[in-house]
Amino acid sequence: MALLNWFQYSDREESPYNPTNGSTITLESFWVKEEGKFDAVDWQREEWLTKSALVPIEQLNEAAIKIKSPDDLKFHIGWDYDDKFNFGNFTQYGEIELFPLYNLIKHPVNQDYQIELSREFTIYHALEKRHQTEYYHPVDQILVAETKLDSHAIYDPTARVTIHRDYLRDFLAEQEMGLLIAVIADRFANAGTEEELELEQIEDKQIDEFTWLSTIIHPPEHTHHSFSRGRSIFRRNFIIKPYDKPKYERTPWYYFGKKYIDEDQLPKFKINDEGEEKPLPQNTFLENYIDKGIGKYGYLYFRTAVLQKYLHTPGYNVFFHMRNWGVASLPGDRGTIDVGINSQGLVNAFAPDIADLTPSEQAYWASFSSIPSGEICEEMFQTRMQSDPPNSPGVVDLIREVCAQLSSVFKKQFSVELSNEMEPSSQELSMLSVGPINNQFTEVSALAKILYGWVIETMQTKALRTTLKTLGGAVDDKWRQIKLLEEILTIKESDKTKARNITAPLAGLNDLRVGSAHIGSPKFEAAFQLIGVTGMPKTPREGWNLYVDAVTKSLTSISSILDS
Repeated sequence: MALLNWFQYSDREESPYNPTNGSTITLESFWVKEEGKFDAVDWQREEWLTKSALVPIEQLNEAAIKIKSPDDLKFHIGWDYDDKFNFGNFTQYGEIELFPLYNLIKHPVNQDYQIELSREFTIYHALEKRHQTEYYHPVDQILVAETKLDSHAIYDPTARVTIHRDYLRDFLAEQEMGLLIAVIADRFANAGTEEELELEQIEDKQIDEFTWLSTIIHPPEHTHHSFSRGRSIFRRNFIIKPYDKPKYERTPWYYFGKKYIDEDQLPKFKINDEGEEKPLPQNTFLENYIDKGIGKYGYLYFRTAVLQKYLHTPGYNVFFHMRNWGVASLPGDRGTIDVGINSQGLVNAFAPDIADLTPSEQAYWASFSSIPSGEICEEMFQTRMQSDPPNSPGVVDLIREVCAQLSSVFKKQFSVELSNEMEPSSQELSMLSVGPINNQFTEVSALAKILYGWVIETMQTKALRTTLKTLGGAVDDKWRQIKLLEEILTIKESDKTKARNITAPLAGLNDLRVGSAHIGSPKFEAAFQLIGVTGMPKTPREGWNLYVDAVTKSLTSISSILDS
């Protein structure tokens, strides 16, 4: 770049010179770039300092005109001249009120520096701090802010703070504030003659909105060298205005106000067997859904993959308290949805629950909307519509009950603690409760791995060996939980074949989970043969339910035999 353009900052709209470029905004930074040696004729150097402050919206334009330097946006922390302690949460420039969005704090004793992001900003978005410097939104899982310390050879550490534009403007709307960003830059260059600098000397000339330029030439008699030195000082202020109103629809906090949305802004759902699509009525009763023919008794149909987000995205959750029916929950009390899976493998969801969601969440559900096929999930329909809940305990309750029963029997009969009582994570428990949703048998393997870890690996080998010795059996150190159970049952029943048949589902569960850890498909048919199923089940969901029932029956039978 020619020196004239360089001194005039013709690159000022580019990054990193413009701190507002891109999706993130730089609130503070300091950096230096130098080429050549100071006493060389081709030496060039530039320094950039950026700082910012919150300003009441009615004072924002005035602040952008009057404030001359980032140094005017400093917030003092410590005792002031009036013997008052200043917490660095307010200052003034004339009549202009300034508030910090972050603070760079130097510890008064150990002299360490740290950056603190505004408490109000982190609370407003319920941000999660990770790796000491990163702040993530708990629902969107987006990096919202980053605070870092930059080290320098001859300067104290400086702050580098960046914030995502969208979340910043949302916060500004709630605070009724704007953000002022002040930038000052110095560019120096040596040249053999003043003409080569291509520099016109000017003082504080406004070259753009909120942008000023000053230049000066130092001749050889001032530089004490045989060359001239040019200097160009650049000042620029930026204003970031708030949104017209806060984004209530995405707040992680419970929002009590009404969300008025035009119907033409709402996504459409397939509402009947002919695939007719309509938006969902807002703030109305179930009878209106039925009268308008929206869904069957207000229930819509969706592809099961719609539950992926609720199983794998932090903050979202879905849990089936019956085998095929449960509740999907959004983060931060943002809503719940009655959901179930019918015999055709489709998700049924209560349309009025979906209508209460934000348009973006509705759009997610609409993208999985399906033409009805099959009945409404029986467990859901019988309970919600007929007030006659069936006896259909969920997977998690079943397994908890049989594991507790087996542990109780071991404690009672053999005075040993069989299980360490550890459970899978809450996400894994949700996955067990819901079962396969992608129509892939590899899902059965993945779920079997979780179930095996819960049911088998929590059994303490030492307790099983102690029990086998108590019954007079021989113990092989290579035997693990399932083999030890089989040997214990063999002694109790005097029938090895029966003992092996009872523990066969547990062995099959082991085969399935081993298959999930290796490339390629496990031998599914062989695993299902161990629970008395010939051939492959029609669907992964059917196969999973068969295995859950077989494992439950196996553990129940073991408890009964040992308790007799």
